[in-house]
Amino acid sequence: MTKFKIKAITLAVASVCGSAAYAGSITAPTTATPYAVESMTATTDLTLPPITYTMGVARTIAQDFTMIFTPSAGATFTANSCAAALAGFAQGGAGTVVVTQKRQSTTECAYEVDVTADTDTTKTLTFNGFVLDTHTLNTAGSSFTMTLALKDLGETAFIDNVGPVTKQMATSGNALTLTAAQDAATLADVNDEVGPLFGFVTVGDDADAVAAATFVVGNNNGGTNFVLPDGVTPWDFTLHGTKIDVTVAGNFQGLQTGGFFASPPLAGPIPSIVSNGTATFTLLPANIQVQPSANGVTTTFTSARTASLGTSRTFGVSAVGDVQTGADVALAGSSSWWVWGANASQLMTPYFTTFSAYQSRFFLLNNSADAVTYSAECFAETGNAITYGSAKSGSLAVGLNKIDAADICTFAGATRGSVIFTINAPIEKIKGSYQAVNPATYNLDNILLVRPYAQAKTTE
Repeated sequence: MTKFKIKAITLAVASVCGSAAYAGSITAPTTATPYAVESMTATTDLTLPPITYTMGVARTIAQDFTMIFTPSAGATFTANSCAAALAGFAQGGAGTVVVTQKRQSTTECAYEVDVTADTDTTKTLTFNGFVLDTHTLNTAGSSFTMTLALKDLGETAFIDNVGPVTKQMATSGNALTLTAAQDAATLADVNDEVGPLFGFVTVGDDADAVAAATFVVGNNNGGTNFVLPDGVTPWDFTLHGTKIDVTVAGNFQGLQTGGFFASPPLAGPIPSIVSNGTATFTLLPANIQVQPSANGVTTTFTSARTASLGTSRTFGVSAVGDVQTGADVALAGSSSWWVWGANASQLMTPYFTTFSAYQSRFFLLNNSADAVTYSAECFAETGNAITYGSAKSGSLAVGLNKIDAADICTFAGATRGSVIFTINAPIEKIKGSYQAVNPATYNLDNILLVRPYAQAKTTE
């Protein structure tokens, strides 16, 4: 016989034997049970789903064997778990077996399986009642895998498979979530009837003095039904949560006193405490719908309408969920959840002078197709009065415009201050700079105007 024929026969035999050797398998659970991390700690007893093994080869009477279950690394069984799983044992298919406990520990459950009537490959062996005493499922994204080895009674050789088989039986994740899709529709209104940029453009859910944005609290609604440690009951914030402390971070200048509210689906609205650039409020189980639910929480900012709101603000939202069993859950949300714009531009300089010996002036370039209107607000040193001039407001022609500083405003006392221009045009159409010249020395100061409320971006 040629080497080729010998090699082909050898491969064919190996293929047949190999397929038979790997015939037995864990057929249930078909999918891992998802547990809510909010319902457990690393030492919370956790009930596993029933585990079923389907035999891969027939066994005749007296062909007894051993089944050995071991948990994955980082997990242990409870002290009575092996006995409980045996108490929940069930068999199906052809033949009959009698199962007794061979040994038990927190890291192994071994059973003797005595065959009392011939079995075939329809034979199923189900153990129901394994409970984990320790595990890593309290961390979202973790999993638990069971390893099962079938060996002869002396445990010197594997049967039904050439080695152990494994099955992922449990996973874990967050049942409580916060989703903050970006809202970039809010615009401060340069044409507000009270003052330029004192209120909001009426668009979407914004109108006049009030702007609004919504984030969503998910109560076990992400498509995965996360359950309690019993392995069956769905986790529900209304039953198993305590509170959700929400923080909104941003620029709250110009807010009406007590003017930031949250309106959850149930039992709202809720006033916020605003301090040092953050608004905080608490959602309770009574504010949230039962699982599975997506709970839109609408926050509203009411302007005092006493000053400009500027042309750019960004608010972030995050939260901490307090639950009855597990550790507090940090809900990241988004750092750029609510982004404001404006139907106008603002440019400013923190310094200019009206000292009469200087040529002090502003240059504003209007790249729009038409002339646009503007207004200016001056700021003096503490105690110094401001007197506005004829150029406090006006029109910028298409092209370069020069405005003398003293025509905008003058100061009683020190002849220096700051100014913010509000211009009825998009920021990409407007550029500006401030220039001060000392005619005696020809010293020149040239300062680019910057955008307030936008990380001091220049007009370049």
